[in-house]
Amino acid sequence: MALIRQLVTEYIIFPLGSLLVRQRFPEHVKSFLFYGPTGTGKTQMVRAIAHETKSMVFDLSPMNIDSKFNANKAECEKLVAMVFVVAKEYQPALIYIDEAEKIWPAKKKKKKGQKKTSKKANDMSDPKRIEKALGKWRSKWITEDTRITIVACTSEPHEGNKKKFKKFFDKAIYFPFPDYTTRRLMWKTFIFELGGHLKNEFPLSTLAHISAGYSAGSIKKTCENVLTEFRKSKVSQYFIL
Repeated sequence: MALIRQLVTEYIIFPLGSLLVRQRFPEHVKSFLFYGPTGTGKTQMVRAIAHETKSMVFDLSPMNIDSKFNANKAECEKLVAMVFVVAKEYQPALIYIDEAEKIWPAKKKKKKGQKKTSKKANDMSDPKRIEKALGKWRSKWITEDTRITIVACTSEPHEGNKKKFKKFFDKAIYFPFPDYTTRRLMWKTFIFELGGHLKNEFPLSTLAHISAGYSAGSIKKTCENVLTEFRKSKVSQYFIL
């Protein structure tokens, strides 16, 4: 996680937060892809970037643009163009795209014997309708003199088109599951937030070991579901309430 913070600080926060750094940055990075399991902090990192750089956030996630500007190609072009124009006017700006695999989907392989299904050409309800417009306006509006950055997140990178990901995103950062030390701290922190102070004999190390492969979100949700008032009263020998 320390390496992730370093990469985000050097490549996103500094250039986005300072025009001087942006102009002198040796490697001009326009877009980033955050990928990794659900609950590993990708969206939280985007919020932290926006907070630290005081950036305006424009959400072009599939869920957010559903049923908007989808009448024809011109409408899709207008949607993306409006976002970039306003982003330049109110920079620093962060263009956020969640579920990136839906904007740049992988081609699905047909099984043997499967019949071809007829699809409407240029389906304007499909999230990938903004793909071409994003590529066009990204090159035009994100320059060394503009503090605009695109950050996309995906928990299912295998569902996306790898070639298109590499072409559109300058850098990709992997968010892994937390390690043992981090999990141990998370259990302690989340339990404390729910009103319990652990005694020295509480088997915190055991929790950290058996939760290998858990994300931060999973650990937090587990604490919230398990540590009810009734259950805390039953295990009071481990808590100082």
